[in-house]
Amino acid sequence: MKKLTIATSVEAAKPVGKHQVEYPDSKVRGLALRVTPLGGKSWTLRYRNTAGKQRRLGLGAYPAVDLATAREEALAVLGSVAKGLDPAGIKRAFRASASAPRVASVGELIERYLRDGERGKHRPNARMKRTRTLALERYYFARHIKPALGNLDIPELIRSLLQSFLDDVGDGAPSTARQCRAVIRQAHNYAIRREIAEANPAQLTELPAPGQRDRVLSDPELRLIWTAADPDRGGLVSPGTALAIRLAMLTLQRGGEVVGLHASEIDEVAQVWTIPGYRTKNHRTHAVPLSDAAMETIRTAFTLTGSGPSEFGFPSPRSPEKPIRRDALTLAVRRLTRRHEIKDATAHDFRRTGASNLTRERIGVSRFLVSRVLNQLSDSGGAAAVTAVYDRNSYLAEKRQALDAWAALLKEIVSGESRGSNVTAISAARA
Repeated sequence: MKKLTIATSVEAAKPVGKHQVEYPDSKVRGLALRVTPLGGKSWTLRYRNTAGKQRRLGLGAYPAVDLATAREEALAVLGSVAKGLDPAGIKRAFRASASAPRVASVGELIERYLRDGERGKHRPNARMKRTRTLALERYYFARHIKPALGNLDIPELIRSLLQSFLDDVGDGAPSTARQCRAVIRQAHNYAIRREIAEANPAQLTELPAPGQRDRVLSDPELRLIWTAADPDRGGLVSPGTALAIRLAMLTLQRGGEVVGLHASEIDEVAQVWTIPGYRTKNHRTHAVPLSDAAMETIRTAFTLTGSGPSEFGFPSPRSPEKPIRRDALTLAVRRLTRRHEIKDATAHDFRRTGASNLTRERIGVSRFLVSRVLNQLSDSGGAAAVTAVYDRNSYLAEKRQALDAWAALLKEIVSGESRGSNVTAISAARA
């Protein structure tokens, strides 16, 4: 292709047939005159940014921009590129931001962040946020963040103002303050990546350190809760929620996993409950051997649902195609423990209580095996955590021994009946 040397060359440049053609400049590398099939002429500059990506930047139409001016503009752009700038990239980002919906307030930002969280667009290479996670984030946003901060323009939410908000919310409720800060911090990280905000006010804010819970329920407390969670008794909690409490006590699984129990997850013949990875905290499919007591509890739960449309063991009374919410279990345990004056007890304490009893001399299970029962990635971290990635042994038989022994001990605690001799068999299965 003939290169442009003087102004008359520009004037003489013609299209080639029905194709667009570019005539490179002889003096400035990357500068070219683009000629359309209809004879329209414009200047374009090609260059590579510091990341090595090729860019193209339009410099205006001819004859409004002549050859000398185009060369001056091209040299100025190349000079800025040498300093690390990317004019074409900046122009593209500006156009994208101009066409995107305007986000002005903190409330609008968090709402957009939550909507994109439903699609896994809240951060790079992310999974879709779990339904439960989104529900919790929306709760803290609607209950605490939006009323106090939602109408602020994004730049108005400075660190000192956010710190004051967190201090007020955290007075007596430190966990609420932590949750609120997490939502605000993640939403602003999202905003920085989308060039909606320039800074994250949540950085360097202070919160009280979370307390390490060590609550283990005593035998009398376990007996009171189990007896109160009687589906035939009625009163404080519904029959279905009462059974969910008992199943959580028997299986030692997380509350969210228990309330989401689905018929497709249960193998009645093998007496195994397989929780799919999308429902577990660590995203790993988890096989839970079911003791006779746990299996009977599940059968009773599905009997309560009758022949209705729900396939959930604990369906929502408002919408049978959904399970009850995790907080329904929390509230139910709170009602029962308050009625029986059991202080500072939660549904999550069932896991710690069961694990503590499993590792004691009462049963004698290794911590390694307990971590498998609880579906924790590792009981010690380090090399053990790496090994867990490759070790696909589900330890089903050993887990069954442990959970059967726990169910027997729980029955002994509740009823006073002897659980028989099983300590030797369990101890022999230590890892």
